[in-house]
Amino acid sequence: MSQSLSGLDDKAAAVWDFIKLLVRNYAEDGCQSTAAALTYQTLFALVPLLTITYTISSAFQAFSGLGDQLQTFVFDNVLPENVAVVQDYLQEFSEQAKNLSVPSLLVIAVTAFLMMYTIEKSFNEIWRIREPRHGFQRILMYWAILSLGPVLMGIGLAITVYLFSLPLLTDVAGTSNLIALIPIVLNTAAFTLMYITVPNCVVPLRHGVIGGFVVAIAFELVKQLFGTVMANTDFAVIYGTYAAVPLFLIWLYVSWTIVLFGAELTKNMGLFRSQRSKLMEPPLVQVLIILNEFFRCHRTGDVVTDRSITRLSHRVDMQTWHEYKSRLLGLGLIRSVDRGGLVLSKDLNEVSFWELYRDLPWPMPAGFTRPGDGWESMVNERLEASYEDRRKAFDLDLERLFRGELH
Repeated sequence: MSQSLSGLDDKAAAVWDFIKLLVRNYAEDGCQSTAAALTYQTLFALVPLLTITYTISSAFQAFSGLGDQLQTFVFDNVLPENVAVVQDYLQEFSEQAKNLSVPSLLVIAVTAFLMMYTIEKSFNEIWRIREPRHGFQRILMYWAILSLGPVLMGIGLAITVYLFSLPLLTDVAGTSNLIALIPIVLNTAAFTLMYITVPNCVVPLRHGVIGGFVVAIAFELVKQLFGTVMANTDFAVIYGTYAAVPLFLIWLYVSWTIVLFGAELTKNMGLFRSQRSKLMEPPLVQVLIILNEFFRCHRTGDVVTDRSITRLSHRVDMQTWHEYKSRLLGLGLIRSVDRGGLVLSKDLNEVSFWELYRDLPWPMPAGFTRPGDGWESMVNERLEASYEDRRKAFDLDLERLFRGELH
């Protein structure tokens, strides 16, 4: 009985630690300010995004009318009823935008791409990634999301509509409940894809699915709450027929807050093990452990990936891994390869531990938290001896030091 209670206490403590980590990182990453910035940019990019969707769907006869279906689905299942009236305004703007000249359409496309750039930049900042995608790789990802995203979503909608129109399912009890789950399923898929593809790093699919599902549920709950609260306010008295516009802005801000929270949730699931580890090493020692992994992979002909570094998360802080990677790339010790991953780009017999310490911003540690055998034991002995020498050399009385009485 006592063991089961102890296990429950440990799980409760782990959940509480995870919540504290999530809240702390959410605040440190400035997600509230980022949500405000994304709200502002979304206001200008929404019409271009809808226009691109219409243009792509109309270019293929099989997907004619897809833009209208997607827009209707979004406004029916993502936005509260109080805000859905904005659909008429946006559709009118998009219809007019389709008649623009080629230069104007280029401006619209640039606006949409800037929106994608802001989202990618925000996600990379949350994951603490300093190496964003560049050039053609970035353009290709943006174009794939803007072009294939609506098409794939439309295919999913078409399959769903077909399945639930079958006579076999029409008379089945509980079918309406299943249909009500469709928005949650599609939203989960959309957010999962966002969380695993937008950051320029490897995000575990399991973490992305959990984050996407939590955000999809949160959207449904907040949508109902938002609609109820706003229905009992006097916005219409203040703004008249334009009341939907401020409500739409508020909803955009709430939406981005939820999306960024989901990004933090997805990221922190990958960090939690290292954050709770009692075997975490000092930063300079972590770099040594990482370089040892590169050396091991070099000898076996393998490449180092985010997944292989994750196996060291009990000793390496995964929150700082991308900074370590960036600095090692800057020092020319490692490089990226075409097949994905990283490899050594310099013989380690040309690099000394002292040079590594000199070129990196972290202090010389007193030793390992828990040294292993072999090279770790040997380095730990030298670190401890060096620390003892430094302690004796600088064990100074500050008053005598400032009086100039020490020689």
